[in-house]
Amino acid sequence: MLKVRGLWKSYGETLAVADLSLSIRAGEIHGLLGPNGAGKTTVVKCIVGLLRPDRGEILVNGIKTTTSESYKSLIGYLPEDPALPEYLTVEEFLGYIARIRSVKPQEAKPRISELMETFNLTRLKHEFIGSLSKGLRQRVAVASAFIHKPKILILDEPFLGLDPEGQLKVKSMVKQVVEDGGAALISTHMLDMAERFCDTVTIVYRGRKIIDGDVRSVKQVVDANSLEEAFIKLVNRR
Repeated sequence: MLKVRGLWKSYGETLAVADLSLSIRAGEIHGLLGPNGAGKTTVVKCIVGLLRPDRGEILVNGIKTTTSESYKSLIGYLPEDPALPEYLTVEEFLGYIARIRSVKPQEAKPRISELMETFNLTRLKHEFIGSLSKGLRQRVAVASAFIHKPKILILDEPFLGLDPEGQLKVKSMVKQVVEDGGAALISTHMLDMAERFCDTVTIVYRGRKIIDGDVRSVKQVVDANSLEEAFIKLVNRR
């Protein structure tokens, strides 16, 4: 459902991503792992169309992202640091996102109610986003990524700021999309979570792929007992 081939991206003289490739099949949760500054967010922004690659090719469900923007309707995207309009209420913001995502008016209201119930936001629907805590804002941002029932989730650090209940809600929603034939890319440095939650992973360091594969095989390559141990061994080798 998602293929990245030979991706290169620089910011001026700074090389952010170098010849990176990855692929994600339907029914798969894929973790994009790496330390801060490894290039994870750059990869994510290239996939969703916020950045244009210098070289390489990205295909979303077979659609080349450089030739058509139709792929964007398939993606549910959560940025690492969501910038939410503080002057809108929770319900107004989700309604705004529903309109942007071309959700039919007759479908938008029940979908918004469903998501607010799922993420325990119903009692806050008339509260301004600016008055919410960081954790509640993150719940609102995550809910907005699911508003149009996407087939492919691209989530950048989705669990930051969420309490255990919020994290469980997100995991449940992601699994539902994947079980329905979709796919998910989770960019994170939370390795314990990735080991339990992701089917496959790609580890990047300084913009380059170190290794990819299912979690078990990645651990076996360096004789590690955990994904965290494997990550540290692989990064230290570089």
